[in-house]
Amino acid sequence: MEREVKVGRREATLVMSKRLPVGLSEIGGVIGTAFGEVYGYLGARGGEAQGPPFIIYHGMPQADEPFDVEICAPVARAMDAPAGWQVQELPAGTFATLLHVGPYDTVAAAYGTLTTWLSAHDIVVTGPPREVYLSPGDTPPEQVKTIVELPVADATAPVAAG
Repeated sequence: MEREVKVGRREATLVMSKRLPVGLSEIGGVIGTAFGEVYGYLGARGGEAQGPPFIIYHGMPQADEPFDVEICAPVARAMDAPAGWQVQELPAGTFATLLHVGPYDTVAAAYGTLTTWLSAHDIVVTGPPREVYLSPGDTPPEQVKTIVELPVADATAPVAAG
């Protein structure tokens, strides 16, 4: 189920992140393990999460060929990262977003809706897509909420309320 496309500003975000190659057949397990690792680390060291986790897709899936993803856990303050992770500030920017409600394996529909809308409004994508995960792991698949975000050039597109 798709909602309304929104275009708006996202402030700079401090994240603990890890970039790695992954294939489609293993992505769910890899993401789950990585989020468990980083949030376990934060919890054990008194680190505070600052918003929902997300993934930046630096590559596009091609069958089951590995592509790069970046696991991101927003944090409230800079701190030492575990081996293989880094703390960095992602820059502010303008993003087109769409809330998808449903199983992860149906989120491709949100990408289609979003890119069609952007094309119709002559808005240019300027970087890799993100998926922001709003639902806890035990959420029934048909109720899972994922925000698909695409960084876009500043535009005069209407910004939806809500």
